[in-house]
Amino acid sequence: MRLPTSPTLCAIIIGKLIFATKYLGLTLSLLLCLHLSCLAADEAITEPADEQTSASEALTLGDCIKCHPSIVSTIRGKGMAHRDKVTCLDCHVGHPPRTTEIIPKCSRCHQGLAHFGLNNCLECHTNPHTPLEITLSRSVTAACTTCHNGQLEQLQEHPSVHTTLDCTACHTKHGYRPPCFNCHKPHIEGMAAATCQDCHKPHMPLEVNFSPDTPSEYCGSCHYNVYSLLASSRAKHRNVGCAKCHATRHKTIPICQKCHPEPHSKSIIDQFGSCGKCHGIAHDLKLNKIDMRLENQPQ
Repeated sequence: MRLPTSPTLCAIIIGKLIFATKYLGLTLSLLLCLHLSCLAADEAITEPADEQTSASEALTLGDCIKCHPSIVSTIRGKGMAHRDKVTCLDCHVGHPPRTTEIIPKCSRCHQGLAHFGLNNCLECHTNPHTPLEITLSRSVTAACTTCHNGQLEQLQEHPSVHTTLDCTACHTKHGYRPPCFNCHKPHIEGMAAATCQDCHKPHMPLEVNFSPDTPSEYCGSCHYNVYSLLASSRAKHRNVGCAKCHATRHKTIPICQKCHPEPHSKSIIDQFGSCGKCHGIAHDLKLNKIDMRLENQPQ
């Protein structure tokens, strides 16, 4: 088969070849431009950090509130040292998409104390923007005592039921001091919860210390037999408060001479050995005729 050789056909074929060549050249030019653009982008992304303009330098504190108004409001109200000592850009260095690791570790700033060496800070300090709003579980002790070691020493040196409890069994919130009546009954009806700590310190509750004006009714709720015996006595001791004799410290047993100077000669003291041999016990004194006569005299 012979191909046509007319001038017209040859012109058409040549024209198509020229068009195809121009189209191919344009396509190749576009592909080359796209390739060069990608190379330039890759170079920008992989450019060394010291040659980049960091996101923190580009941002200002005024920018943070534009996207994070609630966080800025929270930290202004409850940020404490995270509000007063640092700014957003001090903690969050950089910004996505250029910088992705923008959540700092607590240890970047918090160092040098035993408490800062604990793991999993966010277990209790759940929101770094409100660092002193602390969430506690029911069985936390070790973490508390890294700061409150004085209370731990009291519990260990003066064992009681309180020693066996976790700190958060009582302190369900950080800084919360529960009223004693959450677990303990008052000594008498109408007793104010605040008065418990006049005698009992929470971390060593069995080391009881009190003032001389402590009501005897408080003592009588535990020492009922002694209190009743004294209340029914005819001797003047019934008018003396428990804390006047058993001064300042629980289980103090005073000597009679604290109030009564030596009323007898040394020979009598030596003969009988103790005041109680004649006068009985202090809560139920034996009265003789002289005592009864003195008792009935006007005060």
